[in-house]
Amino acid sequence: MTSCVTKTLTFLACLTTAAALAAAEPAAGITGAPKLSLPIACEIGKTCFIQSYVDIDPGPNVQDFACGSATYEGHKGVDFRLLSAAETAKHVAVLASAEGTIKGVRDGMTDVFVSRAGGADSVKDRECGNGVVIDHGGGWETQYCHMLKGSVAVKTGEAVARGQRLGDTGFSGFADFAHVHLQVRHNGDVIDPFSGQPLNAVCLNDAKQATGLWQPETAQMLRYINGQALSAGFTSTLPALGAVEDQHEAAPPTAASPQLVFFARFINVRAGDQVKMTVTGPDGFSADDEGKPIDRNKATWLSYAGKKLTKPAWPAGLYSGKAELLRNGQSVAKIESTFELPE
Repeated sequence: MTSCVTKTLTFLACLTTAAALAAAEPAAGITGAPKLSLPIACEIGKTCFIQSYVDIDPGPNVQDFACGSATYEGHKGVDFRLLSAAETAKHVAVLASAEGTIKGVRDGMTDVFVSRAGGADSVKDRECGNGVVIDHGGGWETQYCHMLKGSVAVKTGEAVARGQRLGDTGFSGFADFAHVHLQVRHNGDVIDPFSGQPLNAVCLNDAKQATGLWQPETAQMLRYINGQALSAGFTSTLPALGAVEDQHEAAPPTAASPQLVFFARFINVRAGDQVKMTVTGPDGFSADDEGKPIDRNKATWLSYAGKKLTKPAWPAGLYSGKAELLRNGQSVAKIESTFELPE
């Protein structure tokens, strides 16, 4: 039994309505732009990931700062995501990216995936969820959205230092995964922190050289990636994407489980990508699959491979799974997982 589940997730992340951006002055020519540090207390690429960049195209097309597809229509910030909603129980701090003065706060909204809470109408005019706005002076401000209910730790008018805890990462407002949405504005106009430019559809062919508004050490941590592996594991039932967003660690199979399934989750896959699954285990257990090319860009992609039980029990021993995201025949991301079935 080999199969694959896909789902395109569209996430609307908050905030104020900006004026027309076509005539916005390039940020590089504006003095006083803050140099930003990481807005979340996590390890990039291990405990947190960039799910979506700013959509720099002001029209109906979609484009991130690196001429790629890791964004969605109208997205005006950068989404730093956790592995799952369960990780919010660890109270992952949202941090001030630069010093400034608190301009506004909101707290008290429940953390619930908006798709389960009535959709967009359920959070109308409150899409940011629990959040904070910091005024950095000179017309510059940053906004932090989707924070955990009851966690906001600052008040309007309070001075904050770079790296100060503002609250904790959550999924309040218009969110279908746990994350903090960081938005940068200058005089009300949205600025992409990776390029330091407004939404002018001008992308950078050499994204590796981009620093933008980030501090150099932060820019190094945030090197552009379009296509990443998030999590993988073994379970006894076919996984659903919503369940994996709730809890990325699944209960492993038992000797009597009707199925033995290896699953892997990726973000920001492109049209034409493939996911190759390789699963091995004791007594010659094998379940391999090289999926068909993905038909269009996907924010999140979940693949699985496994077998149904045809014997009295699964053999004891070590089971190993490996998933690779292939782009033009080359591996761009991979993830592995093992579990030991006891005697």
